[in-house]
Amino acid sequence: MPASSTAERVALDTDAQTLTVAWADGHTSVFPLDGLRRACPCAQCRGGHGGARPGPEVFDAPPEREWTNVRAETVGTYALRLTWDDGHNTGLYRWKHLRALCPCEECRFPDASAN
Repeated sequence: MPASSTAERVALDTDAQTLTVAWADGHTSVFPLDGLRRACPCAQCRGGHGGARPGPEVFDAPPEREWTNVRAETVGTYALRLTWDDGHNTGLYRWKHLRALCPCEECRFPDASAN
């Protein structure tokens, strides 16, 4: 079954430093906030529209800082906008891209979980 990019629930927890997305197919992704900030998809952070988007490995690095005042809001039915406490808010995290970024073992190494 293909991975769903339809989010059913989003929970932001600054105490745990995570953003949790429950997907329509029953999967749950837990994203470390610092990794999401490093993965910001906006043109400024990516070095222009041709800049490469990082993959799930962006979550392998240890956190560089703690995010204390973060807001999340849906943008239509296709994306999530995060407003960071450094004032940055121009990155739209499309649901499909967020699902592809899922840092869990099952999503990162699907062949290993099939065995």
